[in-house]
Amino acid sequence: MTRPVRPIALVILTACMIYPGVTLLYQGVYPFVTGEYFNLVAQLGVWMTLAQKLHVSPVLVTFLKTGLGAAWVAGVLGLWAGDGKAYPLALLAAVGTLLYPGGAMVMAVLALVCLIFFREDPEQVPA
Repeated sequence: MTRPVRPIALVILTACMIYPGVTLLYQGVYPFVTGEYFNLVAQLGVWMTLAQKLHVSPVLVTFLKTGLGAAWVAGVLGLWAGDGKAYPLALLAAVGTLLYPGGAMVMAVLALVCLIFFREDPEQVPA
């Protein structure tokens, strides 16, 4: 069975799924479980601060974080399963995470390198 990306890229993408994928999923679901928005050191984060300045509902930001985290998890797990339809989902998650500054952006760049340059060649069947 050939996968959409090479096995070494899957290992790196798994690290990218854990951070920022799982962390964004956690931050997005957190307000619906606890009733208050996720914050670190009394700061809500870049997206939430921008939403407050633009008078956008904070619920939209939590849905965006949840969706982006779910795209990471579903995309990378689909790539591990060998599903070629998961490739665009993982690519969307990596591109979307570029808009989240900090360490998440660095992991998104690393994931994009893996997704673009470490593609599996369907013509070459491993022995």
